Amino acid sequence: RRRSSRRSSSSSASKVSDWYTGHDPPDRDSLFCHYCIQGSFLLLLQEPSHTTHNMPPTLDVVVFGATGFTGRLVAEHLFKSYGQGNNVRWAMAGRSIDKLESLRTELASKYSADASSVDILVADAYDRPSLDAIASSTKVLISTAGPFAISGAPVVDACVSNGCDYVDITGEVPFTAAMAAKHHDACKDKGVKVIHCCGYDSVPSDIGTLAIVRRAKELGKSLSHVTTIVGDSKGGVSGGTIASGMNLMADPELRKADMSMYAYIPAGETKGHARDLWSPQYCNPAQRWLAPFVMAAVNTRVVQRSNYLLNYGKENFTYAEHLGTTSWWMAATVSAATALIGLVIRQPWLHPIVKRMVPKQGEGPSRETMMNGYYNHQLVGVCDDGDIIMGTFSDRRDPGYWGTSRLLLEAALCLALDRKALDACPEVLKGGVLTPAAGLGVVYMQRLAKAGVVCLSESGTKSSK
Repeated sequence: RRRSSRRSSSSSASKVSDWYTGHDPPDRDSLFCHYCIQGSFLLLLQEPSHTTHNMPPTLDVVVFGATGFTGRLVAEHLFKSYGQGNNVRWAMAGRSIDKLESLRTELASKYSADASSVDILVADAYDRPSLDAIASSTKVLISTAGPFAISGAPVVDACVSNGCDYVDITGEVPFTAAMAAKHHDACKDKGVKVIHCCGYDSVPSDIGTLAIVRRAKELGKSLSHVTTIVGDSKGGVSGGTIASGMNLMADPELRKADMSMYAYIPAGETKGHARDLWSPQYCNPAQRWLAPFVMAAVNTRVVQRSNYLLNYGKENFTYAEHLGTTSWWMAATVSAATALIGLVIRQPWLHPIVKRMVPKQGEGPSRETMMNGYYNHQLVGVCDDGDIIMGTFSDRRDPGYWGTSRLLLEAALCLALDRKALDACPEVLKGGVLTPAAGLGVVYMQRLAKAGVVCLSESGTKSSK
């Protein structure tokens, strides 16, 4: 067992002072030796500075926040698929050693396997030395501990300082934009990858769009627009997701943050003319009426950062995301309901009422709901010449949690185990605060395919109207 903890130098000094208690008063030479020893102890016990550790990492992946709702699912995926052999060296980290040990015992019992090789690390988002300890011990840190706007920044800071790659499941645009402004250049210089939004927000949108872009290039065409249509799906919602959204609206400073389509692009950079659409739309290539999709407010920003980093078409490229419906009336009803939900979330005084009606933080859908979930996304790409490229992104797991945890895990393992392939891929950037498309690219798509996630694209007809 490994522990990352803080120790009090004053209490240690008192123990050293008791070294000669009960003996005759020491002579001058003995006293001098005592103070030399005491000084050495104090130097050894003082808290470390926030500098990069030089020891090579001994682990591939650490799951930080492993006892939370999503963290437990990531740990289960790891143990089930990789944890019963020597394929992946991994550990679970969190604040409570008792909860971590209980989770390890639970995994061993559920899969009738020995879990003693899974290390336990004790760390806290507000204890920087403990974060430095885990960041210096692993190639990649997976963070599931939100809301990220409250506790995420110190974890990212520690990873960047210690040269550790980082992935998370945040959908909090002000947080990701702040981390990009703070760390992007340093990460580029160090070859460190900080990749936010590696769950259902926003992998299907971001990687799905990348598949359409790659297909267009194969055909010698350039894209002007991509639409993701969220189709049939089944899943649930957790208290952590709701808590993050309400925190975003309740914090006065976060409410002032840029939430526009281009919020995740540096200030002063050239931006396009894309905007959010909250009314019913008709998509002729898909032959469907489209309604607003609430998570488009996150996913569109991530795709536009990928456009900025990978140059899909810069200011000439637009991206939209909608919920597919069967009629105009259904699209209009969903539009009205989405507007109402948005209005409620924007009123902090209503949050106590909402909290009584939804799962608490740390709670989520039942296991039966997650195991029987699924989702299907359709993507429609419009080329400059009017040609259409259709795509699909789907999974047999529920989108929010069992599916999200797998998307997140495979992103981390891509960084930890496939680094040579990533470095050899000209389309993948070598460092920075990146998106799944820019930091993982086609190598990640290949890992997802092996994990059962479908991401396909094909050319279609010449009709974009």
